[in-house]
Amino acid sequence: MPGFDVYVYGMTVLSTIHLLKGKYPAADAYQEIAQTYLMPGGEGANAAIVLQNLGLRTQLDACYFGALTAAPLKESFDAYGIDHSLMPYDGGFPGWRDLVLCDGESRTVFGWYGGYLFEGGGRWTDPSEDAIRTARCVALDPFFPQSSAKVAALCQKHAKDYVTIDCKWDDPVAQNARVLIVSKEFLYGSYPAADYTQLYQQYCRACRGLVIFTWGSRDLWYTAPGAETKTFTPFKIDVVDTLGAGDTFRAGIVYGLLQGMSDEALVRFASAAAAVVCTRFPSVYQPPALAEIQALLDR
Repeated sequence: MPGFDVYVYGMTVLSTIHLLKGKYPAADAYQEIAQTYLMPGGEGANAAIVLQNLGLRTQLDACYFGALTAAPLKESFDAYGIDHSLMPYDGGFPGWRDLVLCDGESRTVFGWYGGYLFEGGGRWTDPSEDAIRTARCVALDPFFPQSSAKVAALCQKHAKDYVTIDCKWDDPVAQNARVLIVSKEFLYGSYPAADYTQLYQQYCRACRGLVIFTWGSRDLWYTAPGAETKTFTPFKIDVVDTLGAGDTFRAGIVYGLLQGMSDEALVRFASAAAAVVCTRFPSVYQPPALAEIQALLDR
């Protein structure tokens, strides 16, 4: 029996998002909240919403539903047609949640991830080998210690391409990905004192797939195995908010892989998808449509 186009093993949370009227305040200062939303969040869920909206049959796995999150998340996923049948419910668990403050140029996240991931929480699934075997491509978040590593190993076993994000260069999850996307936030946090040009070359030597470093509005870097490093300048748009841009970029890469795009076309398409998301808030309510992305590519 054929599987889904994309199996997404990733972070799914219920996000409370506050859009601030002005810039994020300094300590002991004040800022007004302009708008508040309760909606799906997390790298995996955001990517799944974009992929499904682009016409790919998408299955989401990993995080448990909890008592506070199950109803709103399931309602949202059902509305988009995203399969969440692999995600169990635990009524004794509040659910994966976060609080996000956005000011148009930055977003600051507050959550309970450390407790759930590293302090005896373990509220995530064992990945489905059958789902991986039958999917056309896998989007993998690296945040679930042994489970993320198992997804990567199963992808290798069944010769499935996977796209992952924000891993250190010596992590096998990074080294065996078809595409690895590393954000400036991860680099600044994990390698604060690095020479990033040298670090990038270390990634390229260690990884078998396409390596992409993203730098926000600055030129991104990308290198395929055995090829020279290239850069791409992000599309110039009127930015409303950047929340979800990175998750959409990853979704764009997955979509492009399944369409057989070249590396250059992959990067252009993913960048255009991320740019569309930055023109509105909140992007979950208006995921980018293929026609919008194409219009930006044709501009």
